[in-house]
Amino acid sequence: MFRNCAKEKKLTTYEETIAALKDMRTVASHITNLGKVMNKTEDRQLNTLLGNVVTLLQRAHANPNVKGQSTPGNLYNATDAAIKKLIQYCEGFIAAKKPEWQVLAERHGWAPKT
Repeated sequence: MFRNCAKEKKLTTYEETIAALKDMRTVASHITNLGKVMNKTEDRQLNTLLGNVVTLLQRAHANPNVKGQSTPGNLYNATDAAIKKLIQYCEGFIAAKKPEWQVLAERHGWAPKT
């Protein structure tokens, strides 16, 4: 078989976060995947927003009424404010086509040459 020679597009941290939210996974898997993004990002705001969502999911997962009964689902359409803030934050940078390094550089005063 021939392999697709086109290089796969590397997702930005923001695109990776949105993709993780859209995945159909159990709560435990969402915690793991979002935690991985949280551990590798250098964007403090993104880290805080991810932390808020992970904490929310951990509380839900620890609820004795639902423990062990997690049905896979996606978080993208969730109504929780913390999840909506995370989505809004990430989608703003995705729409602007800004990778994480550029977001961080601009926060520290860097601007692209005009």
